[in-house]
Amino acid sequence: MSSFTLEDNSAIDELGSHSIVTKLANKDLATLDKENFIIFPQQLKDSDDLDQDNYIFQQRNGKTRTCNIVGIIGDGQDEFHINSRFSKNDQQNYFLRYMIQQVLNYNVVNNKLNQSQEVSYYDLLVFLFPYYLNKALAKGVYKEYVQRQYNDANIKGPLDIARQIKNNIPFVGKVAYRTREFSYDNNITELIRHTVEKIQLEHNFLLLSSETIKENVRLINQITNSYSRMDRVNIVQNNILNPVKYGYFKEYAELQRLCIQILTEEKIGFGDDGSQVYGIIIDVAWLWEEYICKITGWKHYGRKEELATKNLFQKLGIENQQHRYPDFEDNGIPIDTKYKRNIDKRNDYNQLATYIHIMKASKGVFLQPTDNSDMQGLNLLGELYGGGEMFSYKFFVPQNYKTYLDFKKQIQEIENNLKVLDFN
Repeated sequence: MSSFTLEDNSAIDELGSHSIVTKLANKDLATLDKENFIIFPQQLKDSDDLDQDNYIFQQRNGKTRTCNIVGIIGDGQDEFHINSRFSKNDQQNYFLRYMIQQVLNYNVVNNKLNQSQEVSYYDLLVFLFPYYLNKALAKGVYKEYVQRQYNDANIKGPLDIARQIKNNIPFVGKVAYRTREFSYDNNITELIRHTVEKIQLEHNFLLLSSETIKENVRLINQITNSYSRMDRVNIVQNNILNPVKYGYFKEYAELQRLCIQILTEEKIGFGDDGSQVYGIIIDVAWLWEEYICKITGWKHYGRKEELATKNLFQKLGIENQQHRYPDFEDNGIPIDTKYKRNIDKRNDYNQLATYIHIMKASKGVFLQPTDNSDMQGLNLLGELYGGGEMFSYKFFVPQNYKTYLDFKKQIQEIENNLKVLDFN
């Protein structure tokens, strides 16, 4: 198998004609989700504002580039590793891993993943398992009808004649029968249990990374009374043949897909010509925004219910109101996170100018990562006609380090500089 290493938000014209690239070019994440890709985070496929940054590869005017997506994609013949562009000095994607650990509350320093020379497809699947498990169980434990066999005096279903003759002749007061029950111990929870058991053998630290994941693992262990390690193949096959239907239990559909891939260590993908493409992909722009939220505690805006909303008009009813969503607000200053390399001087400027106006702010700030230490800090972009100023803050991602601990120490110093900054 040939392996190609790429960076996000970069031109890849020399590989633009590769079969993997041509199959995925200009396919948005909502489309790929329907084709068995593992996509993190889950809510991306439900987003109403999919744009060019929600593609893995974008082809335009004969040129091909990567966007705000990192991950591993392959077809069984070749494999593409799309790394963060801030991981030039290592193949372990320290910046990506650090953001994931911060956002998902993983207290992880020394482990097999950190010691490996390169993150594998399987590593990423396992690393994201606690997130998908917690999201699914937040909806409640999955229940479904299951077939049970009993041999007692409390008849609750049709008689099983073959077992009755075999086990209860001569008659001793018991009856063999079958029944359908609504149970927590079912194909889905058994699949999760088998996945937990596999991860405990290889990466147990992930299942100990927070109280939430530890409690959810205990819960799965408690309800899967019929668990047997010897049943793994049958459980996996039953889940492949009976995928969870989307809707209220869409989180379980995602978790089911992830568990099947972890247990089989097969890269399930799409394509009907015998050359399926598989992938596990992460929207690093979303991760960058969530990371900034985690380390700053700024007021966070967005479409999710728990996030704040800014109204565009003052005196309109709810049915006619328009909403705007600056990423953050710090002491009345709108802050817009941008992971991509370059600010769009039309759309992005118009967006931030709108936030400045409706929030009656004196300034607005773009917050971007940079690998150039000379560019770090707050810089004035210009004064707006009508009042207000527009700034850019460059967050320096360390580039010279020897170990993960060294990287972590350096980036925490950069975080502290951002947290004490007064934009006013």
